[in-house]
Amino acid sequence: MGSEGADKIVHEIVRITDAQVELILQEARKDSDEILAESKKKAQAKKTAVLAKGQQQAEREQQRVLADAKMQVKREIFDVKEDLIKKSFGDAEERLKKLADSPEYSDTLKKMIVESAVVVGGGSLEVLVRKKDRALLSGEVLADLGEEISKATGEDTELELSDDVITTIGGAIVRSKSGSIEANNTIESRINRLRSELRFKVAEILFEGAS
Repeated sequence: MGSEGADKIVHEIVRITDAQVELILQEARKDSDEILAESKKKAQAKKTAVLAKGQQQAEREQQRVLADAKMQVKREIFDVKEDLIKKSFGDAEERLKKLADSPEYSDTLKKMIVESAVVVGGGSLEVLVRKKDRALLSGEVLADLGEEISKATGEDTELELSDDVITTIGGAIVRSKSGSIEANNTIESRINRLRSELRFKVAEILFEGAS
């Protein structure tokens, strides 16, 4: 499993997020810095309009308008970032569909199975893959993977191809025979985890300190 293409699909996900996600985060930081200035500008205009009502009331009104304006701008920016995130990951998914049918995919699938099995902890395990990938996992291949997992976990491991198949772009789900422990290492699950992490980071930047 040491070929150059072994990690191609996983690395493609990371490469896409490195290139596009970092840009999203940089823009979010920049937007966050600009929010206060824009909100103060709106609040000052409102304050001027209500000065006739009295200085104290005007100050309270300014603070309220400032808080409302900041939150509104943040929400608008977040919506734009959310659309960009969806597009970035939508594009990534289409490219990964092609990669999952490439010659390098067989090695990558094996690696993803090993990763999942190590998370489960080894032992007597079932492997679930898409229907077309079953042909890639002969008894000999599963035995070799079992030995690799045993070395990594210190637990004697035996892999069995489940009769169940999954609908996925690629990758695998590995679970204990009892079904009590399961590790989902499909391409979709990896994309979704990265998407959730990115959305959290953008929200954290934009709404830090917001109540």
